[in-house]
Amino acid sequence: MGKEYFLHTWNIFELVITLVGIIDIILMEAHFINNVYDLAQTEVFLKTIRVLRLLRILKLITPKLLQLIDKRMSHQLSYRYAILKGYVQGEADVMTIMDQIASSKQVKQMLLKRVTKNTVHALKDLGYLEYDHPDIAITMKTKEQINVMLNLAREIIKAFRLKGILHKIEAFEINKLIMEKKRELFDFQPIVKSLTPVEALYHIPWLDKDRYQINFIQEQAKFITFDCGNDIFEEGDDPKGIYIIISGMIKLQRSKPGLIIDHILSDPEETDLQITYTDYVISGEIIGELNCLTNEPMKYSATCKTVVETCFIPISHLYKTFDQCCPHIEYKMWLKLGLSITAKKIREHLSYEEWTYKMQLKLCNIFVKDIPKNTKSDIYDETVIYVILIHGAVEDCQLRKMYKAPFLIPLTCHQIQGTEDFTKVMIVQTSIGMKKFRWNTTKYIPSPKRSIPPARTNSNAKYEEGAQCQVPTEIPLPTKVLDTIKE
Repeated sequence: MGKEYFLHTWNIFELVITLVGIIDIILMEAHFINNVYDLAQTEVFLKTIRVLRLLRILKLITPKLLQLIDKRMSHQLSYRYAILKGYVQGEADVMTIMDQIASSKQVKQMLLKRVTKNTVHALKDLGYLEYDHPDIAITMKTKEQINVMLNLAREIIKAFRLKGILHKIEAFEINKLIMEKKRELFDFQPIVKSLTPVEALYHIPWLDKDRYQINFIQEQAKFITFDCGNDIFEEGDDPKGIYIIISGMIKLQRSKPGLIIDHILSDPEETDLQITYTDYVISGEIIGELNCLTNEPMKYSATCKTVVETCFIPISHLYKTFDQCCPHIEYKMWLKLGLSITAKKIREHLSYEEWTYKMQLKLCNIFVKDIPKNTKSDIYDETVIYVILIHGAVEDCQLRKMYKAPFLIPLTCHQIQGTEDFTKVMIVQTSIGMKKFRWNTTKYIPSPKRSIPPARTNSNAKYEEGAQCQVPTEIPLPTKVLDTIKE
């Protein structure tokens, strides 16, 4: 304890002032010394030293000053984070209406390059900001999600008020309570700690915070740290597993148009636009899901821009989880991927731009369906609102048109057939159609021509027995879907 006392500068400073004060008192009280020595210069020096005693007040003031400065810096960094996040969201909105902005291929290409370049720069700054200040980023994400839920509650109250379910006075009181919560949100300043690797598994949407499933995944999961500049995988490599980003930023780059580019260039004749697409992912993101589900080569390369901590789930253990632990996980993974694509496609309709509540209602009544190759399948009926192609390619049996994922299949198409070995569509139903669907739930049978390794072929029987098909309403919406919906 004695050695640690002298390690602090403030303690040494106070000790020196105390010793000088003791010497000052001794010299002032000892009058007989004045007869022997001339202490004029000594008294001037000691009086000068007395002024330094005022510096002891800084020990009490400094923590308050640091707290005030830290609060001001947090406000500025939070403001900067909100601006960057809003800018990225705005560029994403521009991409959704690119077809309405420009009809010419050349103009669309120019706008696409400019928007993509600006988005990449904003995402890069956002990633560095989140890496340097993870506590502020997590706090801002928490406030954003709380704000989304409060806005959704206001829309629900408004809808119930118009339908006569709530009285005018009741709706006013509830809205007043919501506004009080929103005012409290402005003063929400606690620092939320970042997640540990184990806690990150509880925030994966397709695990549903099930302790048995998480413990089974955790048996073979590895926590890997990559240095800045390391390549996690290259484009064209075989999938090795799923990477859950705990902290850091990863740069994704592909030479062929991906989901974002295909989402913009929905016309098959315009998909010959070849550009190098770059994206940045930060903590909380999951990479490698789609490739592990389809067992196809990686369509992009991943490079660490900072020191990255990841939770790695090997593909062999993931397939073992499908077969032995919970076959529902595979369906939930497809549902999670399909929800993000479906939300982007629905947002293309300008009528839903300010209707988050209606968007949520439509995204609740969905399920994933397999489209076999060279086999006709009926899609649209009186209970289906949208059919979104989320993976693979299909052909319209009547018009003989080809559609490639991701694509919103038009209402005029009632029958399609797959043209690839692995094709998935997302069906958005009405609430009435969903009630009928719940009563007619059938067992989930995987596609007969799935691209899976031979090791899983013998265990398909177990998968077919335990897997239940198409029960999407029991699965909550992932957090990523809320990010894609405008407040």
